Amino acid sequence: MAELLTLLDLAPAPDDRPDVFAAEHARTSVHTGHVFGGLVAAQALVAAARTVEGSSGVRAPHSLHAYFLRAGDATRPLRMEVTRLRDGRSISHRRVSAVQDDRVIMEMTCSFATPQAGGRHQVAGPQAPAPQTLPPDHHALTELLPGREAFASYGTSLDAFELRTVGLGPGWFSTPVPPEEPTLVWKRPGSPVPADPVLHAAVLTYASDMRILHTALRPHARSAYDASVSPATLDHALWFHRPVDANQWMLWRMDSPWAADGRSLTRAQVHLADGTLVASAAQEGFVRYTS
Repeated sequence: MAELLTLLDLAPAPDDRPDVFAAEHARTSVHTGHVFGGLVAAQALVAAARTVEGSSGVRAPHSLHAYFLRAGDATRPLRMEVTRLRDGRSISHRRVSAVQDDRVIMEMTCSFATPQAGGRHQVAGPQAPAPQTLPPDHHALTELLPGREAFASYGTSLDAFELRTVGLGPGWFSTPVPPEEPTLVWKRPGSPVPADPVLHAAVLTYASDMRILHTALRPHARSAYDASVSPATLDHALWFHRPVDANQWMLWRMDSPWAADGRSLTRAQVHLADGTLVASAAQEGFVRYTS
């Protein structure tokens, strides 16, 4: 998490162009050659927030929609180019292009809003064992995936977030489940996040891309850790229902209602321990079998 917070502290681009920010890659990406889309989206959100007046206190992010157009290159510089689309009385819209070598690898639109009076409702939170009663995923996966050190950055070592999946154990990757059966995962930062609302929204954005695509594989008794599986994110959407303290445990209810033609749809609802719904996400991705 300390590294993630550093990566989210964007600096102005070296050429001093307005609304353009330089972004760095994670050390893991440099090692594996895989640029994590959740990090790029989180950096883009921070870049957009830097151009919104009052975004840290009054006008908070409420949604983002990102298309991942090309695979990123962890050896090449990355910059976030922000376009100010509109500043209305209560909502600000921004477009962010993540650019490498003058090629756009991700395009995001995001919106910031001032809270307004209105009706309130939400679905009930799912029932799940308390996170303290579950083993950390990186311990369980080390036992379930022996000898898979190549996947250390994708689950068998502690990431910026600690994950605890309900029911994770023997047979998890070999037993097909109905598409309507959700995967329940508790997530919490590995170390405290400073008191900055935009930063908390950004780390939630990072977390929203963790494991969500995996739910499209469970109905087929497949795993993203299989060498025969080639997953990739096409687009990603996230809605912030209220400002949230990302330092607490959050329960992610994830499922995949549809898959066909090499693509899949996955969804997530994010609840606090008391059942409060704080965010929702959706993602479409490629899930291809190479053999």
